Amino acid sequence: MAVYAVGDIQGCFGALKSLLRKVHFDPKFDVLWCVGDLVNRGPKSLETLRFLKSLGDACICILGNHDLNLLELAAGGKRYKSSSLSGILKASDCDELIDWLRQRPLLHHDKKLGWAMVHAGIHPEWSLKKAKGRAAEVEKKLRGKKWKKFCLKMHGAKFPDREPPKGDKLERLFTAAVLTRSRYCTSDGQFNWSVSSGESRSRRDKPWFAFHRLAWQRECKLVYGHWAAKGLVLNQPHVLGLDSGCVWGGSLTLAQLGTRGRYAIAASYECKACRKASGRRSKR
Repeated sequence: MAVYAVGDIQGCFGALKSLLRKVHFDPKFDVLWCVGDLVNRGPKSLETLRFLKSLGDACICILGNHDLNLLELAAGGKRYKSSSLSGILKASDCDELIDWLRQRPLLHHDKKLGWAMVHAGIHPEWSLKKAKGRAAEVEKKLRGKKWKKFCLKMHGAKFPDREPPKGDKLERLFTAAVLTRSRYCTSDGQFNWSVSSGESRSRRDKPWFAFHRLAWQRECKLVYGHWAAKGLVLNQPHVLGLDSGCVWGGSLTLAQLGTRGRYAIAASYECKACRKASGRRSKR
């Protein structure tokens, strides 16, 4: 059995299928990890969701910020700028796909393999156990009967830049932001949500994974996506960044994960359609 992890798909269904053909992916024996942002901006978000859902236990998808955006729209929120999700909302199997999507986790950990997966990042002061607990609190909301109410709270929310006190009404919103939107923060966990591309101007800010002391780093190696402007991050001992910006004219990347933090880049694919369309977008 092989375990593969793929970067942000964002509706680039053709690129995904081409990658899986390159490695002869077989859902009877292999497992695909998807780092989130399954949908939006790419040409075939609906087909992507249908395919990933059809893989069943052979596919482990976590939620990214664009996937949460889709849930927000399904809950009755207003359309985001640059959103290409209307086809999903009009599909005959929309309700089934939305129900499947909101059951996906925000964090996945395979203790035996020694890898964990989030879309964007983990708080520098959170242990893996704490991060999993925080994720579970948000997952419970998304899977519950009042999921639409919670999604509408996220819709266009101003996220706290520091962790709120335990029990604060903003605590789950902060958790969702950390796991799906992190880029820059300080060593004590003040997050800069305003930088989506380029460098932070604050001297205290560093990429969330770039501090010497991270509470979670001895417990696992972490694979993530979200940060297309950074591209592949292959030079860090405790993280593997796989967002190589397919939807921005870059490529979609597939890594094979091994035990004890080992991995190999298994395949990459440059999508001509995305490259052509990328001139009309700003990289995020």
